[in-house]
Amino acid sequence: MRQFIILMLSATLVFGWGKTGHRVIGIIAEENLSPKAKEQISLFLGHSDLARIANWADDIKSDSTWDHSHDWHYCTIIEGKGYEGPEAGGRAVQKLNEFSKMLKGGILGKKDHIDVLRFVVHIVGDLHQPLHVGNGTDRGGNSVDVTWFREETNLHRVWDSQMIDNMQYSYTEYAQQIQLGMTPEQKTILMDPNVVGFINESRSLHEQVYDIGNGNLSWKYIYKNRELMEDRLLKGGFHLAAILNNIYD
Repeated sequence: MRQFIILMLSATLVFGWGKTGHRVIGIIAEENLSPKAKEQISLFLGHSDLARIANWADDIKSDSTWDHSHDWHYCTIIEGKGYEGPEAGGRAVQKLNEFSKMLKGGILGKKDHIDVLRFVVHIVGDLHQPLHVGNGTDRGGNSVDVTWFREETNLHRVWDSQMIDNMQYSYTEYAQQIQLGMTPEQKTILMDPNVVGFINESRSLHEQVYDIGNGNLSWKYIYKNRELMEDRLLKGGFHLAAILNNIYD
């Protein structure tokens, strides 16, 4: 039983943002789709929406038939270098570009189109979590052991879910909270589909993310990083909307 629990915990460490974070990004994107993109997406999703499909790509990791997709959730940028492609580690950027072209090309049947759309929504979210753009040395923070309010964990998991869960918001509440006071001009500026731009930004945040002192993390770490975390969720939503608008318009 103990071995089974350890395996289950290990399996969760590579997930990005946790369910709440991915749904926050999904609902922000949904609210900022163009009318044409919203219409086209609704033809495939029906009564569902981007928030509801945002976690599917993590859910299917438990299915052995999807083992080949595990490295679609992250990429690697080695210290002192720019993004060099999947050879450095992780195929998230490669798959995001491939899937975007598939959706735009209109070559997929309905089921495949929905599955590919699910991956696009999820991958964009993952790449806004700073540790899903790894440094190539510590498995995106999975090898960085820390405590979180005295509970043993690792830095990747803190960023995936534990900081967000600590806020105790529903995903709709959190999406509304982090958009308060935004002007139409600010929203327009954030509508950027440039993938390399936002992965470079995620990678540039590592100095702050890895500033963990003695590794005993609690409220001070939240207070130092909450605005950064919320900024990544916010930008994830707008960048996803921009990518989908570009595909479906």
